[in-house]
Amino acid sequence: MKRSTLTLLFLSLAAPAHAADLLDIYRQAQTSDSTWLASQAGYQAGIEKAPQGRAALLPTLGFSASTSETDQQVKTPKVDDTYRYSTDTYNLQLTQPLYRKQNAATYAQGVSGANQAEMDLEVARQDLLLRSTQAYFAVLAARDLFDFAVSEKDAIGKQLSLAKRNFAVGSATLVDVNDAQARYDLATAQQITTANDLAVKQEALRILVDTPPGELARLTTKLELLAPEPADMEKWVETAVNESARIKSQKEALEISRQEASKSRGGHYPTLDLTASHSYSDAGGSTQGTAIETKTNQIGLVFQLPLYQGGGLSSRVRESAARLEEASQRLDQTRRQIAQQVREAYLAVSSGMARVQALEQAHLSNERALESTVIGYERGLRNGVDVLNAQRELFRTRRDLSQARYDYLISGLRLKAATGILKEQDLAQINKLLAHKSSG
Repeated sequence: MKRSTLTLLFLSLAAPAHAADLLDIYRQAQTSDSTWLASQAGYQAGIEKAPQGRAALLPTLGFSASTSETDQQVKTPKVDDTYRYSTDTYNLQLTQPLYRKQNAATYAQGVSGANQAEMDLEVARQDLLLRSTQAYFAVLAARDLFDFAVSEKDAIGKQLSLAKRNFAVGSATLVDVNDAQARYDLATAQQITTANDLAVKQEALRILVDTPPGELARLTTKLELLAPEPADMEKWVETAVNESARIKSQKEALEISRQEASKSRGGHYPTLDLTASHSYSDAGGSTQGTAIETKTNQIGLVFQLPLYQGGGLSSRVRESAARLEEASQRLDQTRRQIAQQVREAYLAVSSGMARVQALEQAHLSNERALESTVIGYERGLRNGVDVLNAQRELFRTRRDLSQARYDYLISGLRLKAATGILKEQDLAQINKLLAHKSSG
């Protein structure tokens, strides 16, 4: 890659812009993320299951009309004539189900289907909260790595210049120069790698919000490390069983399967409908040569009893029973998966706290170690390689500490998402930790 191309890449990554924060990104994602928009459309479709199910219990009203022209030739031993006339008819038919076991099950299925759509939307909403945070922090972490790479390269560059100057006056060896040069070349390659990774993470965020995200507010505040509250992993699991929208959605799926089984069994039951109709016919002629106009009003009951349908009903009963067992097992599987996710997230928060604390202490120790090594180098007690090694350890600790801070915050959100209690207010709390300034 040419030097000018590299320069343009680094300058574009460091260019200052308006700093968007985490809530800005989340709200942009609400209007742009295709997964979330698809979930909203699915919700709008799903809630229509309720009125569709209710319709099975309500009366149906139909209207039909027709007109026809008749050209009829009649021949008998006494008559040989042709009759031409038109006929106009219409019919109004009302049917009210009185007893249909399948219809009651269809109504219950519709209610459960609408409830499931609401739960699925809640799952998608919490998923968007989590994905927005993950994409946001992925960019911040990549930006930190890029900045650390630039700083490390600059520090190595200064050490390289010092080694060359000391070598020229005879106070350093060629080994110091060559080692510093090798470290500098490696740091240059690392800077290119981190710049590319940052561009990739920015592109992933752009896809989420459908616009270039620009500069982001960064995490500069020292974290207040808090243990999960309550500090009891099984309490979180219990909350998840009661609050998780995924479990609630699967419960509704089980209820839908249960009603489907009831509906299948209902195929063996008789049906009873109330019917009422009004019909009108106006024939302009007939074989008798006279016009006929009729009006008919009818009301009655229609009873039907299925006797045999080739074994299809029994097969559907067996199928729906198997589907009911499948839905029951899937509910149990969902409970187990969520319990596992809650436990993993809880442990991640706890271990994340300890890791951040350990790395903060390691960062202080590495800073002091570097200062001591530099002093020793200036006094001739340490060589240039020692300084380079101390610098490398310091920058590695900074990199690990940066990532650990983001991991700790995301683990807290994952715990709440797995439990089913993640809200926008949780993002707002994290948003307070972000510094609204450009880092360019």
